[in-house]
Amino acid sequence: MFKELFELMSDRDMISITLTKINDKLSVSVIPNKSGLKDEAKNKLTPIVICGTPEEFEEGFIQTVRSPLQKTIGIMTNMAEYEKSVEEMKAKSKEAEEAKKKEDAQQKSFNEKFSKVETLFNEKKYSEAALLLKKVSAMEGADIDKCNRLREKINTELNSGTLFQ
Repeated sequence: MFKELFELMSDRDMISITLTKINDKLSVSVIPNKSGLKDEAKNKLTPIVICGTPEEFEEGFIQTVRSPLQKTIGIMTNMAEYEKSVEEMKAKSKEAEEAKKKEDAQQKSFNEKFSKVETLFNEKKYSEAALLLKKVSAMEGADIDKCNRLREKINTELNSGTLFQ
């Protein structure tokens, strides 16, 4: 009997068996459980209850409980897998949220510094703008196309002057 029950079980599965003698018969209650399962629905599963003589249990107990146990253990395994996937999704969601916050912070920092470069350019401080732009374009989250367009404008202004003005 125990070999057959063992084969029905997977890791963390538990099977509680309660025997009650009633006159010349036995009432056997079988309750499967999975340790670590948080879902309260597991507590609403009805135990498997079988009544019969000791001889009847010797002959057919495993055959009688095999199918209901397999179904119940399967349900609990699905519940455990679902709980695990929910936890994984929460972790991934949290990682994605943190990555988004980091990206937003990088974008904000880039925009602030790029704005300073534009201010220097508008104030005709081209050399200072070029130096700051070099640092800004190396930042994480930098908009390289935007930096390149402004770099071209700065270089045009830096190269447009003559010695004889």
